[in-house]
Amino acid sequence: MDVLHPNKPVGGFAEVLRMAWPASIAMLGTTVIKFVDGFMVSKVGAAPFSAQFLAGMSAFVPEALILGLLTVINTYVSQNVGAGRYKRAGQYAWAGMAVAFGSAVIISMLWFFSDAIFGLIGNEEHALESMYFKYMIVVVLVTLPTRVMEQFFFGVHRPRIVLLASVVANLLNIGLNYVLIFGKFGAPAMGLEGAAIGSVIAWVIQFLILLAIFLSPEMHRKFATRMIKAVRWRQCKDILRVGWPAGVQLCNDMLSWSVGVAVLAGSFGAAHRAATTIAMRYIGLAFMPAVGIGIATTALVGRYIGLGEPNIARKRAHQGVIAAMIWMGFCGTMFWIFRYPMSRLFVTAEHAAQVDEIIRLASPIMISAAIFQLSDAVGIVYIGALRGSGDTKWPMSICIMLSWTIIIGGGSASVKLLPQLTSLGPWIAASVYVIVMGVAMAWRFESGAWRNIDLLRRRRTEPSETRD
Repeated sequence: MDVLHPNKPVGGFAEVLRMAWPASIAMLGTTVIKFVDGFMVSKVGAAPFSAQFLAGMSAFVPEALILGLLTVINTYVSQNVGAGRYKRAGQYAWAGMAVAFGSAVIISMLWFFSDAIFGLIGNEEHALESMYFKYMIVVVLVTLPTRVMEQFFFGVHRPRIVLLASVVANLLNIGLNYVLIFGKFGAPAMGLEGAAIGSVIAWVIQFLILLAIFLSPEMHRKFATRMIKAVRWRQCKDILRVGWPAGVQLCNDMLSWSVGVAVLAGSFGAAHRAATTIAMRYIGLAFMPAVGIGIATTALVGRYIGLGEPNIARKRAHQGVIAAMIWMGFCGTMFWIFRYPMSRLFVTAEHAAQVDEIIRLASPIMISAAIFQLSDAVGIVYIGALRGSGDTKWPMSICIMLSWTIIIGGGSASVKLLPQLTSLGPWIAASVYVIVMGVAMAWRFESGAWRNIDLLRRRRTEPSETRD
């Protein structure tokens, strides 16, 4: 029975779905902002389209370090809610805000090095990339605190609040993009810069919505959300201690995919870069709902661990994996069957020969992406389940080892030893990585090592075998 909604008892798979569907759509909202930006910018030209992808991905690498770290706020909040320590849940949210804002100030300093960074890459679009990077690196001052608020609401099992803010932000982003990119209603046509400005405004509005609800009287009565002075340095240290491996893992994933896929595959030319960009856009649409299911699994596992029910936590992890596999299996099927029209959607080249070439290159990449969807679902949700228990170091170590040996090592080997594969070679390496990673995370969770972790610093109680 949900401790926050005692009159609405649910169990088993229904509980997973009740948490997962709003979390999945909310997480998808982040990708939809980028997807819509990319789609609209692609109508401006191929150069802004490619520049936006590389600059956006580059800006996300340092942000990912802190973003991954902040996911453990969900862990601490959900475990404390499960244990009935509601006031402490609000304290961990404010501790996360302190960590987020301090980190964002440091990351935003990269603004001053933007021109130098993209000048070294040497693409013809480096001026556009630098401009877009500056916007995306400064907006972390808003996006990271927003993530703290999201993780808090996930942890207290209120995912629909996150969904509400995400929907409003996306609708606003679409409208602003239309006006600023194409110059509608008297506004100047700003192209890629208009997309950047629209995204920044949308993020600000999303944060303000979440913050207003967080500080509302209802939330304050339940979780003491206005008691900033009650935050202890120990809680900040808890987040850093348990969260840093998750942050390093996410940052490493972004870096290895940027280098091993975007850079290596893109080294074969502009058409290959465009084909890779198209595939990555669709992978994000499949990936983020699964991340939402993983976040829901983190909250459920954390809550049942807080309740002293590790056996139920294990069941919820299994049910989360099934839900994610259904979704990503569907996406993989769509990638395979509709790879040609899906690829064509993003192509606006100056002549038909380039269009045909990009679609021809994107087709096998979409097949490669389709193949690893089920394994990706397994890995994502099991990582979320492990994170709900506080097990973050082992997943980090394995992901770093596998990504640099398989994605980077294998991708580089394919470029040098099998150049006839062109951009498909790095994608094959990435597919192998996802499959192996999924198997590794499943083994770790099923080994039961996470049962020995005690984030709440209390004596363990024997788990009940009677609850579902």
